[in-house]
Amino acid sequence: MIKIYFKNDGYLLFLLFLSINYYSQCTSCTVTNPTSSNYTFSSGSVVCFTTNTTLSDVTFENNSKICIAPGVTLVIQNNVNSANGSNVTFEIAGTLQFNQNPNINSNLTINIASGGTMRSGSSGNNNFTFSGTANTLTNRGGVDVGVLGFGNNDATNVIDNYGTYSITSNINISGTTIFRNFGTINVGQNFSSSNATTYINCGTMNTAQGYNLSSGRVINTGVFNVGTGTVDMGSNSRLENYGTFYSKGAINGSSTSSIYNEGLLKITTWQPNGASIKGPASSSKKGFVYVINPINPNGAKVGPNLDFTRYSQYEATMIKSGTQGSTAIFANAPNYINTSGATTTAASANVTFDCSAGGTCGASLTTNIGLCPNMDGSFPPIANSDNFAINAGASSVTSVLVNDLEQYNGVVATTSNVILTQVSTSNPNVTLNTSTGLVQVGSNVLTGNYTITYQICRVSLPSSCSTATVMINVAGGDPVCYKPAINSGTTLPSPSGITSLTRASPGDTNWPETRKGAWLVLESKTKGFVVNRLTTTQVEQIPADDLKEGMMVYNTTLNCLQINTDGTASGWKCFNTQACPD
Repeated sequence: MIKIYFKNDGYLLFLLFLSINYYSQCTSCTVTNPTSSNYTFSSGSVVCFTTNTTLSDVTFENNSKICIAPGVTLVIQNNVNSANGSNVTFEIAGTLQFNQNPNINSNLTINIASGGTMRSGSSGNNNFTFSGTANTLTNRGGVDVGVLGFGNNDATNVIDNYGTYSITSNINISGTTIFRNFGTINVGQNFSSSNATTYINCGTMNTAQGYNLSSGRVINTGVFNVGTGTVDMGSNSRLENYGTFYSKGAINGSSTSSIYNEGLLKITTWQPNGASIKGPASSSKKGFVYVINPINPNGAKVGPNLDFTRYSQYEATMIKSGTQGSTAIFANAPNYINTSGATTTAASANVTFDCSAGGTCGASLTTNIGLCPNMDGSFPPIANSDNFAINAGASSVTSVLVNDLEQYNGVVATTSNVILTQVSTSNPNVTLNTSTGLVQVGSNVLTGNYTITYQICRVSLPSSCSTATVMINVAGGDPVCYKPAINSGTTLPSPSGITSLTRASPGDTNWPETRKGAWLVLESKTKGFVVNRLTTTQVEQIPADDLKEGMMVYNTTLNCLQINTDGTASGWKCFNTQACPD
């Protein structure tokens, strides 16, 4: 935020330049700082608030928008009215406070900038409910409410959080909802899901009690802490953990629910009821499961690539149980499964018990994969760096894609499932063939090290991308002409010269005549020859009648020595490649 003050006739005029985030959304205010207590935001209006304002009853008409400047508070005291099917937008860089429990019937788009806050109730304890059919909430600031509700079973809701949610009570969700978190979400009680809800946590999520997942999905790559309540996993529900997931209460599964664990899963009590808990497909990774109470499998499927360790307590310090092994973890044997899903033994499924005690894990505990899923729950592609040794004039033997993945834990990337793009290169003659993935080196490239940056984007989701760098060591690339000058046959003496090497002295007739075939000889060991330095624009402004074949300049735009080869405006050529003419 920038504040500029001007003094004029004894009065201090204050101009507030809003943040870039705010200005980018609110540049065409049709009304500024309305004064009517009961206010209607008319259709198509953009109403901007640059001073603190309190309104009583408000009505939002279709395609209305409010914009609140940084440091400014808009308080809506009473009722909020809007029509089903209408579209309303809130751009909040300051504070928007509702003193009642708003239930917004319109399709609502809310963008909260960094430093902005949306609050229900003066202390953030009132409820806020989305009841429209298409709602979007993007938060980079703060949301303070009692209950955050999504009340329309037919709605599509998209919530993307980069800031902080403080929810003193519950999150209640209906409809098809995607809830993604990069920041922090604190829930005072519990939250519930619809069958079509996906929670994606890439930051920190804390709930004091439990949650009802119904048939929804949780994907955690961050830290997810569940309090002493229960986690109820309905039919076909799925919990995927790549980070740290900690449940102080009980997790109740169902026969078609599943847990996938590639990180650290800390469980107090798990009642599978026939559910499955799976680890990574590759033995190069392992999921670690800590438990306090023995698990009664009831037909649960376990494996592959998991390790179980029994603890007697997690807090205040973690203390391992004195007894480890399968009988300490399971009240009776589960169904161990391998990568293909076939029933096998614990050893064949690579299911181990307290492997860290004996150093036999085979893979380390990882709780940060450095990725966050896309809004559809899929992961971005994985582009990995490469190192190639290529001779000048040749191409790489393999594609840059051979060690890349179409998405995390997915299939190998190919030109069929990813879009390959060259982002940059340190040499224009060292390039990436985006049709094949091969690196090509021109025949005139000098011996040395070069880099290419490339990007891959999924064909199925072109906005999901990853970049990597290729290091190229070029050998056999020295096309520099070191041939000695021709000094046999008829040669012409050079009539004049300038030297700083004390070669010329009174009466000396050997210099510069000994330097054959030139009109002017210049010699120095400490100085260079500087030609006129012009930009491309200045070169283009040389009058056509003044252009001559052989005219020379140094082009400061192109960083090259330019010579005019035919006396025309199109005859300028950069001479920047050393090579022998034959």
